[in-house]
Parts: sequence; C-alpha cells; structure tokens
Amino acid sequence: MPVLMMSAGGLVALAAAWDVFSRRIPNLLPLIIAALYFAQAIYAQTWSDIPWHLLTGVGVLVVGIVIFALKLIGGGDVKLLAALALWAGPDHIILLLLVTCLAGGILGIVFVLPGLLGRNPGFSRAVDWIFEKIFRREGPMLIASSSKGIQLPYGVAIAVAGFVVFYKIGGGSF
Repeated sequence: MPVLMMSAGGLVALAAAWDVFSRRIPNLLPLIIAALYFAQAIYAQTWSDIPWHLLTGVGVLVVGIVIFALKLIGGGDVKLLAALALWAGPDHIILLLLVTCLAGGILGIVFVLPGLLGRNPGFSRAVDWIFEKIFRREGPMLIASSSKGIQLPYGVAIAVAGFVVFYKIGGGSF
C-alpha cells in the first residue's frame, strides 16, 4: 500500500476520532486527504484518471451540500466523504457509499438502542443494579434519557467505508 494512501488512512482515523469526541471534523483534515489523492495520482502517473476522480469528488460534495442544507448531515462529514470520493473515483464510489450507509446504520443502532431499551423499567432497573453492585457507581438513569436529538459521529461510518475503499484500491479483494 502506498505511503500516501497510508497517510490518508491515518488522517481518516484521526477525523473519525475527532468526530467521536467533539462531533466536529476540522476542515484541514479533508483538505489534506484530498491533496494526498492528487499527490498519489501524480506520483503514480495516472493523469487520465484525475478528471474522473475529481468529477466524482465534486459530485459527492454537491449532493452532500444539499443534504447538509436539509440538516441531515454535518458539514465536516460532507467534506470528509467528498475527500474520500476523490480516492474512490467512479470505480469504487458505489462501494464507498454503500459501506458508509451500512456502517452508519450500525452506528445508529449502537447509539439509539440503549435509549430504547432504557424505556423498559425492568431493563433499566437491571442496569442500575449492575452499576451499583458491580461498578459501585450510580446507574445511568436510562428511563430519563432520550434518543431524540442524538448527534451521531457519522465520521466513524465514513472512515470505515474509506478504509474499505483503501483496502480495495491497495489490491485487496473481498
């Protein structure tokens, strides 16, 4: 796997971690990831692929801006997805988007399921008992929590998809 792709992968992981802890992705990370694609394309002398990859990235950015305007996804997520779309190009864009959706669905279940289960008084009491008896701490009061207004760190789902695409580009197969 090329060093530039590995560097981009490290930045994707950093973006996902940043999203988990702050629900933000700094603008500089997708910008560097996109720049690394161009450096990789120049290094590999794949000049003829650049316009198609650029068209793919810009297309994802334009659609993402519309989705962002509808307040369905964060701006940092759109920029990260567009930067990874540059790497994916037309050959792997479907894989990138499909894995993003699947990983996002799993992420949503992981974030929403505790709130839904917490509405069950028996389950909530069991969790409180476990916290009090085993962890010697106050329970999380699941009944009082709500799953509404949760901001998913969708950068994690995008990062998972990016790693799958990097694996595929790097010569891996499924």
